Amino acid sequence: MNGQADSKAAEASVRQLIANGKSKVALDGAKGIHKAQGTAASEALLVDAYAARIRSLLGQSLAVEAKALIDLVRDRYPSARERLEELTASAAARAGTLDELVGPLNDPAITHERRSAIENAIQRHVRDLAALARCAALAPEDSLRKAACALERVFLAVTSGPVADDLLTLPEVSHRSPLAPWKLLVRAIAYFYRGDDESCRRYIGAIQPESAPARLVPAIQAMLGGKPGAPLTAAATALVSRAGGNPAALRSSLEALDHSFASENEGHILRAIRAALQECRQDSPGLVERLKQHISVRSMMGGLEKNDVTSAMGGAPVDDAYYYRLFARGLEETGDPEDLAVACGVWDDFRKHAVREGWFAPNGAEAATLYLHMASVLRKIPGKLLREIQRSARPQKKGAYEDLHFLFPERLYERACALDPHSEAFSQWMEWATWQSAWQGRRVGEAWHKICPRDMEPILYLMEAAEKSGSFHTALIYLGKAEQIDSIHPGVRKARWRLLGRSAMGHIQKKKLNLADEKLAAMAALPQAQQGDRRALLAAVRYLASAVRGEVAEAAECRTEIERLLESRCAAAILIATVAAASKRSALDKPGPVEKLGAADRAALPVAIARTGALVEEMQLKLQIPWGWMVEAAKQFPRSRGSLDTGQLGTLSAAALFAGHSELAYSASAVGLERGGPTEGRFLLLRARSLPEWQGERRAVCAAAAAEFARRERDVELLREAVGWLGGLGFEAFSITADEGDEVLQKEKAAPEFPTGTRKGPDYRDIPTSRVCQCPDCRRARGGAVEPDESFGFDDEDFPEGLEIPADLPPEIAAMLIEETRQAVRNGESLDEFLARVTGGPSGGKRKEGRRK
Repeated sequence: MNGQADSKAAEASVRQLIANGKSKVALDGAKGIHKAQGTAASEALLVDAYAARIRSLLGQSLAVEAKALIDLVRDRYPSARERLEELTASAAARAGTLDELVGPLNDPAITHERRSAIENAIQRHVRDLAALARCAALAPEDSLRKAACALERVFLAVTSGPVADDLLTLPEVSHRSPLAPWKLLVRAIAYFYRGDDESCRRYIGAIQPESAPARLVPAIQAMLGGKPGAPLTAAATALVSRAGGNPAALRSSLEALDHSFASENEGHILRAIRAALQECRQDSPGLVERLKQHISVRSMMGGLEKNDVTSAMGGAPVDDAYYYRLFARGLEETGDPEDLAVACGVWDDFRKHAVREGWFAPNGAEAATLYLHMASVLRKIPGKLLREIQRSARPQKKGAYEDLHFLFPERLYERACALDPHSEAFSQWMEWATWQSAWQGRRVGEAWHKICPRDMEPILYLMEAAEKSGSFHTALIYLGKAEQIDSIHPGVRKARWRLLGRSAMGHIQKKKLNLADEKLAAMAALPQAQQGDRRALLAAVRYLASAVRGEVAEAAECRTEIERLLESRCAAAILIATVAAASKRSALDKPGPVEKLGAADRAALPVAIARTGALVEEMQLKLQIPWGWMVEAAKQFPRSRGSLDTGQLGTLSAAALFAGHSELAYSASAVGLERGGPTEGRFLLLRARSLPEWQGERRAVCAAAAAEFARRERDVELLREAVGWLGGLGFEAFSITADEGDEVLQKEKAAPEFPTGTRKGPDYRDIPTSRVCQCPDCRRARGGAVEPDESFGFDDEDFPEGLEIPADLPPEIAAMLIEETRQAVRNGESLDEFLARVTGGPSGGKRKEGRRK
């Protein structure tokens, strides 16, 4: 009896030692009891003592020692393994051996108890999200690893700058996840930097006290200006100092600084600068340099004297990559064209410092992205002003010109595509180049095609460029490449029919009739040759070939076939005249005078023009209609309007515009608008083009409405046409709202009559086009069209006939000269300015002194 009492007393003594935290003494006592008794009860007591000792070691951050002791107990006392699961997980978590910790989670047979122990250890002890996110023991699609990856990404974001609310949703982290406390911490940090103290306190209050993120709660409480729930460690004190020791006082001084900048009182601003920096040095010394950089840039944007600001700050800010990036963004935000040019120079300074400071490699994708951004900034500067800036910045010393690459979009695009040659970069370069000249567009297209031979965009561009220059053989070669990539592409399918036809006409022009016959045979073999009125087009080309050969009978048969297919002698005459003009053989066949047409033929003229126009439109030919026929068609239109569908109405309106008969174009657009439906945007643009020039604002409003309807219908082609036509009017910056677009549509539908001096049509004074200045200087500055007498003395449409080219000038140089001159006309350059740019002669005008440091 005394032995049992002594045993119970010894066990009670050991358990009291465990409760008092004296695990080492308790373990020694438990070992003695078990050695003496060797019972299941004494073994259980010994395991409890070992567990207490392991917890003590973990509490002293002796995770390696704790793990070794766990292994010893597991080997000696197998029955204790399940009881040690939580301690095993905690030791692995504290030791950082994550593979060992989370590896068992891959076992589908893992017990609920063991999974709970591991997740509890993760929640309490795992502090390195990056290590967990990259843990090889977890599959990439594992929910725990995905949650860690998402948390790491957002944690870096909220500690680096402002973030949007959608980034804080973190759907990858459920409320049951062992990483859920980290989600609360991330949100608390985000709201702390937003200045939303209430939300920040709410989130840190929800963090479980025993979780790993809870160790940051006292520091955040101190930064919020309250009393921390626990004494701050040395690391927490340092964190509070760097993030803002007394945020309320610092925030107050910064708000006062903002108000002083708004007041534009220089004395108040300088005093506020001194006060803000003094507060920052006291409470957040780690932020002083960043604050000085922000103040410096804000002061320069406000036009303050640099020396006064430097004195108020107690010294100049650090010139590093962060500073130059901040400065460049500030310059961009002004929107001033000259500031934009200076911003590109500052961006180049940022690039140099960023490379030196290790932000990114000198020749990597980041540098390429920066070059693309700089080019996009330069594109916001009117062309004439940019050229003046380039000329005024040009150094006197030869060889130093390359240093100004940041002022030349072509050089920036070229560098970007050389460093990171992807399709999007080339597409941006191509878009810019095609606005400059056809020669530059071809150059970029060829470079793009060489680097990315499977991209369709450059192939189609080069194909169309070759077609426009009459090089149909080259165009067909590019078409073959496009067909190998995507034979069902809409642009590819239409192109073969068109290119074969245009090529055949080119051969007829040069009297290479055998080659023309080959192209006609290839056209006839195409599936689309039997669709619609295309057989009539084939017959018209055959007619012309027969006429050139002098085969009168064959030509007569072809003409009869055309009249049968088109069901109209007038339509046949128009089609033959159009094909003859395209083949430079107009003298072979011309429509007769309108007086020789019978009553039935005259009545059918609108339908004949519409039907023929639709046929040759896909061949990109210019419809050839005698003026007398067009006048007669306008007279007959009111009686035949009902027999035309919307497509034919659009074709008739476009043909009338080409022939110069605005009234017929207007009448056809009126009927098209009356029909309604998805073509309303197209007819609004035709309405804009058919209006007389003296109705400039109404033309702009109608075109802007057409652009708005194109956006609704996602009609990219119509949108491009409408915006381009607005640019030609000098209204490229003008747009209207959806409600205004509906208003324009209703007013134009109610105005079917062509405007005259007494009938002016709708009034659009409530749609403020007046905000877009139309004086010649402003139109030139925007790169818009100008009147002929404002620039070279002739119009863009007059080229190349309007320019006499010396006979001994090489064709390639002549083509380049014509393209550059055409661009000069579009940009509104004077002749002196054009010559100075092309020859490198003296430049006129000076750029105002920028704010670049």
